[in-house]
Amino acid sequence: MFYRLLILLCLFSFSACGLIHKPEAAKPQQHNTAKQAQSSSKNTTPMIVMVPEFDDIPVPAKLSRDADRSFVYEAPGVTMGVIIYTGYVKGDSLAKFFRNEMPKYEWQFLNAFSEGDKYLISFIKSDKSCMISVEESTLSTRVTIKVGPTQGR
Repeated sequence: MFYRLLILLCLFSFSACGLIHKPEAAKPQQHNTAKQAQSSSKNTTPMIVMVPEFDDIPVPAKLSRDADRSFVYEAPGVTMGVIIYTGYVKGDSLAKFFRNEMPKYEWQFLNAFSEGDKYLISFIKSDKSCMISVEESTLSTRVTIKVGPTQGR
């Protein structure tokens, strides 16, 4: 299933380059104010923000979107993409964050794998799936969010 989705995602992204939407540099600021799911009572900075193109995928506000490495494909009835965030957050806490927060947006936990400082967490909805990989390194942590349609639906 994972490989089929990955192949499908690659085919769509390469065959429709004209439809690829690359967020502008100003967009990270915009998504920090869009759909703030939580905020501290003393601090107005949100703790959780939503991925702009997918209003049902939360990310910690401490992460920054890597617009150069992210892409989203949009066509009638389907939106899919690979969104990359980086920041200085512990990998295990990010894995726990996604395990706790995604079900609040009607994502069903499918499975998770971990090896050292690498985590792969999969979720599914009726019409789409989401794979989140977290990779911690010495200088930063990278979160890759892959979203695509569920096969056969």
